[in-house]
Amino acid sequence: MNIILKTNRLYLREFTVEDAIHFYNMNDDFDVLRYTGDTEFKDLEEAKTFLSNYKDYQLHNMGRWAVCSKNNNTFLGWCGLKYHPNEKLVEVGYRFYKTHWNKGYATESAKASITYGFETLKLKDIYAHAHIDNFASHKVIEKCGLQFINQAIYDGMPAKLYKIENPLYTIKQISAQDTISVRQSILRVGKPIEDCIFYGDNDENTFHLGLYFKSELIGVASYMNNKSNLFSEENQYQLRGMALLKKFQHLGLGKLLLIEGEKLLTIKKTERLWFNAREIAISFYKKNHFQTHGEAFNIPQVGLHYVMSKKLI
Repeated sequence: MNIILKTNRLYLREFTVEDAIHFYNMNDDFDVLRYTGDTEFKDLEEAKTFLSNYKDYQLHNMGRWAVCSKNNNTFLGWCGLKYHPNEKLVEVGYRFYKTHWNKGYATESAKASITYGFETLKLKDIYAHAHIDNFASHKVIEKCGLQFINQAIYDGMPAKLYKIENPLYTIKQISAQDTISVRQSILRVGKPIEDCIFYGDNDENTFHLGLYFKSELIGVASYMNNKSNLFSEENQYQLRGMALLKKFQHLGLGKLLLIEGEKLLTIKKTERLWFNAREIAISFYKKNHFQTHGEAFNIPQVGLHYVMSKKLI
């Protein structure tokens, strides 16, 4: 039995095939499925097959977990985190036997799942959705601190979408010297400290942003008042040295540094933000509405780059 986390009354563990009877029974209750968009299993064997083929733990290091009582190990329902690869987002969800409704189990287990997602998996944000008429579920989601975003069609039904951001991530303005450790470990691997110091680092109009997880500096970005002849705007800034520690990459965190940087640049009435983007980062920047300009060029000992930019005002 692989227990993932514990709360005051509950523990959450990975599913086993023996849980099939619970999946079959819960999905056989109209009230349990009423707002989900799911259908009942035709028999117990189908439920067993579903659990036998459940690979989320291996694929995404997360998933739905069985919620059990600490007192007597009773299976109460399930709760946990689901990764949606197409949308690249994580959603908290839950489902319980009707006999265990209105006892706070959904809120207790969902809060614990969110904490696990933020502290252990280091997720940037977590989403949730509920049918517009599922008022009980709306209350659970709101008790967990998620904020309403919008209403949309989800699984063919009208639903409300919610979101909560990880409060353990903060962004601060830092010194040029503070950026060196992250720059060296990601952008200038094996290079001396001198190679991690950029021209313009200490200019009066340059500012550096540091992204922290708790108290650990895990990402940096530098914004320099530097004009490119490719663009006509007078007030331009160049983004340089944007980097995230490896264990924090592919979590969507780079976007936080871009958003904060653009916010400060807008205050400075900056007309265009531009930079030389590494080839491997092109898709990331395009998703954040930057465009490429011209052909690829090589920066010695670093690799292929493209000029990219975005008009800010």
